[in-house]
Amino acid sequence: MSWRSGWWPAGLVFVATGAVLHAYGVSLPAYLTFAAYVGLAVTLPGMLLWRLIHRGSRGLGEDLAVGTAVGYGVEVLAYVPARALGVPLAALLVPAGVLGTFAGIKRLRRYWRGNGPAGRAPVAHSWTLAVIALVLLFWSTLYYRHHGFGWPSYGKPDIDLPFHLALVGELKHHMDLVTPWVTSEPIYYHWFAYADMAAASWATGSEPYVLVTRLSMLPVIFALVVAVAAVGRRVGGSWTAGAVTALAAFFALSPDPYGWVQDLFYRDYGFNATDDGSNIRLTLWTSPTQTFGALLFVPLMLVLLDLLREHGADRRRRLAFLLLPAAVMGAKASFLPTLFCGLLLVLAVHLLVHRRIHRVAAAALAVVLGWLIFAQLVLFGGESQGLGLGPLDALRRNPAGVTTHYTEDPRSYRLIVLLALTALGWLAIWGGALGLRRRLLGPDAVLLLGLGLAGFSILVLFGHSGGQAEGFFLQGARPYLAALATWGLLSLVTSARALYAFGAGVGLVYALRLLDGSTVPVIGPERRAAAVTVDLVWPWAVIGVLAVAGLLAARRRPAVYGLVAVFLLGCTAPTAVRQLTYAVQDGRENGWSERADLWPIVTQGTLEAGRWLREHSSPNDLVATNMHCAYEGRRGRSACDRRHFGIAAYSERRVLVESWAYTAEAHDQEAIQGVPQEHTAYWNPRILADNDAAFANPSRDTIGVLRDRYHVRWLFTEDDIMPPSPELSRYATLTFRSGACAVYRLD
Repeated sequence: MSWRSGWWPAGLVFVATGAVLHAYGVSLPAYLTFAAYVGLAVTLPGMLLWRLIHRGSRGLGEDLAVGTAVGYGVEVLAYVPARALGVPLAALLVPAGVLGTFAGIKRLRRYWRGNGPAGRAPVAHSWTLAVIALVLLFWSTLYYRHHGFGWPSYGKPDIDLPFHLALVGELKHHMDLVTPWVTSEPIYYHWFAYADMAAASWATGSEPYVLVTRLSMLPVIFALVVAVAAVGRRVGGSWTAGAVTALAAFFALSPDPYGWVQDLFYRDYGFNATDDGSNIRLTLWTSPTQTFGALLFVPLMLVLLDLLREHGADRRRRLAFLLLPAAVMGAKASFLPTLFCGLLLVLAVHLLVHRRIHRVAAAALAVVLGWLIFAQLVLFGGESQGLGLGPLDALRRNPAGVTTHYTEDPRSYRLIVLLALTALGWLAIWGGALGLRRRLLGPDAVLLLGLGLAGFSILVLFGHSGGQAEGFFLQGARPYLAALATWGLLSLVTSARALYAFGAGVGLVYALRLLDGSTVPVIGPERRAAAVTVDLVWPWAVIGVLAVAGLLAARRRPAVYGLVAVFLLGCTAPTAVRQLTYAVQDGRENGWSERADLWPIVTQGTLEAGRWLREHSSPNDLVATNMHCAYEGRRGRSACDRRHFGIAAYSERRVLVESWAYTAEAHDQEAIQGVPQEHTAYWNPRILADNDAAFANPSRDTIGVLRDRYHVRWLFTEDDIMPPSPELSRYATLTFRSGACAVYRLD
């Protein structure tokens, strides 16, 4: 194999991944088994189908990465009926059938072959993508550090981890879906990522905990890197455009010219001083639905871009575009709405410029609208899941504003100041798109711009009760804005002077940080809001003034415009460096694994007792518990935090009433009760009263109500905060105890 082969960087990523996973508790056989499953049951059949759509190879890297996205869609849509029929492993028959069909039918065998040297990526392109993947692998250790396999680490995870595990357990054992931590509520949520993990658990024997916290997101992330590069190559027309697009999508972050660091929450999770929907933050792991949806959205966008440029002439691509939204709609609810907005903009601009309807965009819009209606009515039950109009609400959680206490009194002028800084950050990242000039009115460019405008608008005009979810729309649009900006920038930049402009931007930000100092300008008795406003604005003002001065000096010369855009892009680089430097510093100072320094939300013994219950009960058995509050909500707070999902998570069993946050009804009750959804009172008080009476006052009657009326088979108690009555053992059989948790059987 030639040293110029792309298999060398791919092999390095594969070996490095195995080494990192081994360091974080994943055995080599488990890693290889999972890799074989993804390769044979997901990537390979998806690659063949992707080549079939295009009547040949688009380059091995694209074929494998985008084929992985297609394969995940096929996997999920195959798993749903297999699980419904009670034979989940039958889902493997679909990828096996695809492989057999392409091997057995003579005219399909050619799709096993690539297109030779013509489609081979330059070695620099391959190594660039490998480096991005390795950086993201290292970034993933920020998540691994806080999600160990033993106590106390498993007791202090990210607040959403038990939520993800509970949904994987539900999809692993059921298809008549209900919310596993409160069985009165249906699931109105994008759950395809959990179906993927459930399918992988059946096929590989891996624990859901290992899949969620270690394995499942890695191939999605790596494939996303290569797939985003494919988008950039398709848009910009060169391998260079593809590599730069991938770099920009992950590492071109909003400028952070402040010398001080942000509030610990935002720093730890990788949010920037102003929200830019960045991908290099822990939502890569804490929101598997976002990451999974981002990958599945790529083939849909690539097919649509081809249709727009080819005027919809290809029947296979038209059929692919008709079917691909079926996977996207249930992967993440934010992608199809932004695509709908992008297509609307294409229609509007084309009608305005050419005075006629763009037929391809109109047909695509009809397809997307149909799937949107289906998803909203069938998958999401018409629920908004907490997203609603709230102009500038997201700015109340602006990292710089929270750190300086600027948004504690969220007056309109303060939010507008933060919005202006945010918009300047967006201009620094994606301003290169203006280099397209007239080409910016083409349907493909308008589509990409429309995705970004939709993301910007939703971030500014909408709010989410859970916080930060409105930013997922911009995060989903980010790779396509990166492709657009790269396309424009490369059309302007033609000389090595661009390196000096980029370096000037980098140097300016570091100089501003030195001048700004490390002291956080906090509003208080000694510092008024006006002074903090100046502290927040002046570093950005310096950047803006220098950029405007460069534009005025350019005298309409495109080459100088390009240098100004590169200068602004250079201002973004120190943000990524700061985040990666912090990741190293955090590991050195606080430890690289088995950490227990987040909020305590899972009781000691929950994992062990949950797994014992899983091994000794039927998936159809119902559990009742005496605990309804997450620990995080009881640390000196008066309100009970209803995000207690650990029992459903580790037992993979349904619980009558464990808690009730993160349900559609909880979001609705938020407005009715006037409290955040995680603090709402349960809207079925009789069920809760019957449940709690069995633990507080056990008797033949109270226990009988659970057993006979609700068909509860097991009791799961947590004893350290609100222990059940000692009389409970008279009416239920104690079968297992670990830590503060006990499991009882109702006979």
